[in-house]
Amino acid sequence: MRKKRIVDSGKDTFLIKGRGIPKGCQICLKGAKTVLFLNGLCQNPDHCYWYCPISEERKNKSLMFANEIQITTKEEILDEINNTDALGMSITGGDPLFPPNIESTLEIIRFIKNKMGKKFHIHLYSNGINFNENLAVNLAKSGLDEIRFNPSRSNWNVINLSLKKGMRVGAEVPLIPQKKYLNELEQFIMFLDKIGADFINLNEFEYCVSNSTHLKDRGYELKNGTIASVKNSKEMAFELIERMAPNVSIKIHFCTIIAKDYWQLSKRYYRRAKVIRKSYESISPEGLLIYSQIEGPIDHLKELKGEILKITNLKPNHLEIDNEGLKLPVNTVLNDDIIQLVNNRGLKFYIQEITPFREEKYKQITEKSPIDVFQEEFGLNEDRKS
Repeated sequence: MRKKRIVDSGKDTFLIKGRGIPKGCQICLKGAKTVLFLNGLCQNPDHCYWYCPISEERKNKSLMFANEIQITTKEEILDEINNTDALGMSITGGDPLFPPNIESTLEIIRFIKNKMGKKFHIHLYSNGINFNENLAVNLAKSGLDEIRFNPSRSNWNVINLSLKKGMRVGAEVPLIPQKKYLNELEQFIMFLDKIGADFINLNEFEYCVSNSTHLKDRGYELKNGTIASVKNSKEMAFELIERMAPNVSIKIHFCTIIAKDYWQLSKRYYRRAKVIRKSYESISPEGLLIYSQIEGPIDHLKELKGEILKITNLKPNHLEIDNEGLKLPVNTVLNDDIIQLVNNRGLKFYIQEITPFREEKYKQITEKSPIDVFQEEFGLNEDRKS
């Protein structure tokens, strides 16, 4: 096929023109998906254990996370869904269908569907080991909308068992740039198309701390100019899609690491920021919270707060004092009277940018600029001079 048949989704993922992408991916690229990491327990199958990107913190451990937050209950999953205004959820691991995990997985799907309604989309990832038709029926009855398999070659047939149960069925696998693997992947795509599966997602092969030794030992290299992309994965994905598109009707969707890092994470940050932002906070395009912060002795800050309220149109809820300082809207850096008050008291004035979390464990300061540096960077001092 001609390259123009491969189109960019506009969000650093690529698909065959006119075929679309899975519903779960559509939600993900809006940042509207809550990622539930059920736990790090799975069968550690030979076909995928060596490139598994799960961190040592999570791998083979009974720890549950909703997005970046460690949780212990299904009610906390619901809290995270609401805090990010999510439209859907993915369930991953480990393997959510590893036998010791099955009851928890079914219980969580039922609970979330009951609380969020039928339109709330849930998809799930599995290696397919131990999958059977009874489990497929139970997953469908629980409300699962979409299932994605990454099976070994000897286990492809389990995908048949999930068809015609009321779920969208497909596969999600890495694009490993290795000839034997690619030949097998072509056969896998043909198999999926033949049985009537809906889609296959191809992920750019990822180099990370947890799998770097295995990948290096097998000769895989990091792509120049990147921090996680394996060399030739993207290029070979395009070649594969070009070859396969004329021969199959299945949806084929290639997802880059940039898409996962930016569109999934930063857009989710933005949704969270909109929900949790305080009146003195602004939101950056990356979904970070930005505000002014004055630091110094608490009694000075309390006095200063009262004085600022007298000389500005700010309302009391536009200012907040905590153990870090007095927080105000960013545009207060344009008020010369406030700056003079701060200077007269010998206090420190900053513009601060943080990740959109309230819990200290997860909140990170991504940038903290002294007011004079901020003014210089944005030309505010020049505006005053003119």
